[in-house]
Amino acid sequence: MIKTSQFKNVLIIILILSGIDLLSVAQENKSFIGLQSGISIPIGGYREQNLGDGSFALSGFTVAIEGAWFFSNNFGAGMSASLNMHPVEVSSLGRARMNADPFLSNIIIRSEPYRIITIMPGIFAQKDIGVNWAVSAKFLAGLLYGRTPYQLYKPDYYLLPNTWQEITAAHNMKFSWQAGLGIIYHISPCIGLTLNGDVLYDKLKFTFQTSTGTRVDEKTIAMINLALGFRIRL
Repeated sequence: MIKTSQFKNVLIIILILSGIDLLSVAQENKSFIGLQSGISIPIGGYREQNLGDGSFALSGFTVAIEGAWFFSNNFGAGMSASLNMHPVEVSSLGRARMNADPFLSNIIIRSEPYRIITIMPGIFAQKDIGVNWAVSAKFLAGLLYGRTPYQLYKPDYYLLPNTWQEITAAHNMKFSWQAGLGIIYHISPCIGLTLNGDVLYDKLKFTFQTSTGTRVDEKTIAMINLALGFRIRL
């Protein structure tokens, strides 16, 4: 007849073995859905402060949701959708406009931020580097949508009345790409904390209606996103 103490020992061993088995299964299954948010840093012409190719964009924020199904131990296919917003450096924009117009003595500018949206499928990769740590990578290709800011100008010209001028927002979209690297720390078999760095670089053409006709501006859209987030294994 099995004693109570022996039964307890057997039960404890079964529970430990079951826990180890569940942990190994969760570690083998790398499919996930995750959310991340952080800082978005404009680079290149997107950040430059000139009236030609520059956009006067400042660092803003990014938020993204991602998910992938891993068809092998290290590789999977998935999708990422992100929103990136970048304020405009209105002081530098005002100085640039004053330097370009000798009759302009002062200018007040109110501006919305740039809005960049991506929806991209692609390949995800992940490699374990320890018990709780892993590195990840991705290469995506899909939709890039950009929207310029709605702006109000109040120029101060010599001997002329000061009236507000409106610049309406323009938008464009195209097929583009995005790549990223990251590191993952598993706080449990099902949940991991992530630190990701992504890069996006392309050009969009924005059409504006002016008093003299239609104007098309080609603008660089380039940024580095640094984001913290989490993943839930499926």
